[in-house]
Amino acid sequence: MEEELKSFVKVWVLAITSLCYSYYIAAKIPKGFLRLLSLLPVISLFLFLPMNLFSYYYVCGFTSMFLSWYANSKLLLFAFDHGPLSPLPPQLLHFIFIASLPIKIKKYPPKEKPQTSSLGTIILAIKVAITIMLFEVYNYGKHLNANIVLALFPIHFIFETECIYALFQIPPKFFFGFELEPQFKEPLLANSFQDFWGRRWNLMSSDVLRPIIYNPLRRISARIIGDRWASLPAVLVTFFVSGLMHELVYFHLTHHPPTWEATCYFVLHGICVDVEIVLKKKNVTLIGRKWQFLIISRLLLLGFLLVTSRWILFAPWLRYGIYEKAYMEYSMAMNFAKEVLHTY
Repeated sequence: MEEELKSFVKVWVLAITSLCYSYYIAAKIPKGFLRLLSLLPVISLFLFLPMNLFSYYYVCGFTSMFLSWYANSKLLLFAFDHGPLSPLPPQLLHFIFIASLPIKIKKYPPKEKPQTSSLGTIILAIKVAITIMLFEVYNYGKHLNANIVLALFPIHFIFETECIYALFQIPPKFFFGFELEPQFKEPLLANSFQDFWGRRWNLMSSDVLRPIIYNPLRRISARIIGDRWASLPAVLVTFFVSGLMHELVYFHLTHHPPTWEATCYFVLHGICVDVEIVLKKKNVTLIGRKWQFLIISRLLLLGFLLVTSRWILFAPWLRYGIYEKAYMEYSMAMNFAKEVLHTY
């Protein structure tokens, strides 16, 4: 445990130091190729830093997402004066928080606190309770059908990820009073692939992939095949790149060569999004009444997500013991919490 803590501190000290360099030195270089060149050492470092945190799933997995994917994407955009780091934040700590955490500051924050904030807190608390309950279900995995337990895992992952991202929004809200965009908007209520991936699930990924991959490819495609169908190749390549980034996260977690299952999963879902786009442009109506469409489409989408996530996306988790590692860390956290409560 002591060695893992030292590795964690070392990784994040290096990361923060690199972001200080980006703020004080790279930011002074004119935007464009020269600034990108000055940021390449930082981007390269962020690709390899999570390798030092292999022992723990949560620490390694989320460090990989936050540094290797999100921070690097934001720095790439910053090199050309785009993205959330441009214009340069007035304070270094603002720069570090925005670069390294999955947060997006609202451009036009409301003058008054919205009345739905308390309801959102209650809903989040319910999701935390569901996440804990699902972890406890795994205690009885030997007494339940294996397929039932494995089917619960994608649902658990959705709730858990949303709760953890919400947790990382607390420090910038508390210290700086930032008004932040929600990164999840009830993904289980999505009624289409576009709705799920583009408007509800992990919006930080969409926010960094859209300006770096989707928008440039769409402009190029529009010149070649016309504006009407330009989004199709752009969507597919964007999902392909998302798959590659998940392969990188899996590599950090397992230290095993890529199996390309995550890439296949995202390419498959990219194809589904493209099919939806074609059907909408062709005005194809599969179900007559709106309420019937919403119910059936949500059920079909949820079923497809659960099946493909279980058998494709999470296959390496089961193969390399990531699931067991996550459960072990949850048990350690709960035992620690119980000891603290017992002390007081």
